[in-house]
Amino acid sequence: MERNIDNYYLAGFVLIIFACLIYFTSFLDIIIRPILQPFLMGSSKGKDVLYFGIFGLFLIFSRFGEKHNINWFNKSNDFYLKLSFVIMIFLGSVGILTEIYIRLSMNLPLDTTLVIVEPKMTSTSILHSHVLKSIFGAIVVMFIPNIPSGIHVGNSLAPYIPDIVKAIFILVPVLFITMIKSMENRTIFPKLLMIALFSLGIIGIMDGGLFSTPAVAGWYCMLIIMYNEYLIDHISPLLSRNTDKESLKRENNGIDSGKSLFETIKHDLSLFKAEFFSGRKVKHYFKIMLPHLILFIFLVLRFSFIFAIANTAYYEVNILEPKDSIDLNNYGVISVVHSTDRDIYRLNPDYNEMVLLNSLDRSLNQKCRAYTISWNAYSYL
Repeated sequence: MERNIDNYYLAGFVLIIFACLIYFTSFLDIIIRPILQPFLMGSSKGKDVLYFGIFGLFLIFSRFGEKHNINWFNKSNDFYLKLSFVIMIFLGSVGILTEIYIRLSMNLPLDTTLVIVEPKMTSTSILHSHVLKSIFGAIVVMFIPNIPSGIHVGNSLAPYIPDIVKAIFILVPVLFITMIKSMENRTIFPKLLMIALFSLGIIGIMDGGLFSTPAVAGWYCMLIIMYNEYLIDHISPLLSRNTDKESLKRENNGIDSGKSLFETIKHDLSLFKAEFFSGRKVKHYFKIMLPHLILFIFLVLRFSFIFAIANTAYYEVNILEPKDSIDLNNYGVISVVHSTDRDIYRLNPDYNEMVLLNSLDRSLNQKCRAYTISWNAYSYL
């Protein structure tokens, strides 16, 4: 038993040291970045550091809580799982509402990506919100003023965020704690799955918001554990044989500890099949399919929304408090309207949205207070 506990601690400390190594060096970036990019929705040095650091902390603190039987409110791990889900959805919703508030207060369209230019470029949108990231970044720079150039904290957005939202940020560390409590006293496969995907989820809810891929991975995992944990308990037989508690559970299920790995896997698959087909009622199968049905509906609505509101006729760029030196003629200007505090450009729609956004970052750097660009999801096809 002690050897396995030490393994959790050891793995956690190794991952934290690895995160520090990524932070202070650059030679690992070319290896780590392509691996994590699909999961972190545009991996960056900061996200890489956070992922391995949070993963390590989850391993250490979840095992520590199990070992010392820490349960302040005498609640089950399922209670903390449901509480984590509620907090995560709430934080994501706050991020969306804040995005709407910022645009309305600046008299800007809602279906746009907003880029704060001064003092440092920071982008955000309803579909990929950096509201919580900017608050986190503002806190980080208070303690670590010299952030490496490869890490973008996004604190330029913080002055535009209402104080009540900054106060709500306290729920992020609360979410971290409830996630840890929800992982405790579970068999090894569900626990490791939760650690891996919850690490994505807590990063995603800050850097990307409710609609981001890592945040979706986090709340989708929560739903799977809520409704399907008894099914996935029978996966990873090799790992689950490493703890006394789980060995006893497996013996009670009729598993001979002397069996080969192939025989053990075969037995586990038969248990999985028996569990899956154990009931014939619609309610039973609906419970199994509910997490996946929710994910499917969410993805359909998300992509339907972004394609429905896409502006394919032109890109509209609102430039707030522009300086006289702005020249966007290279982007195929269709029309331009000048007003007291802003210029509104309509540009050629043939650009890829992300390419245009990155190019405008260079063209408008230090030449305005902020600007927006309309969405065109079709440009990615």
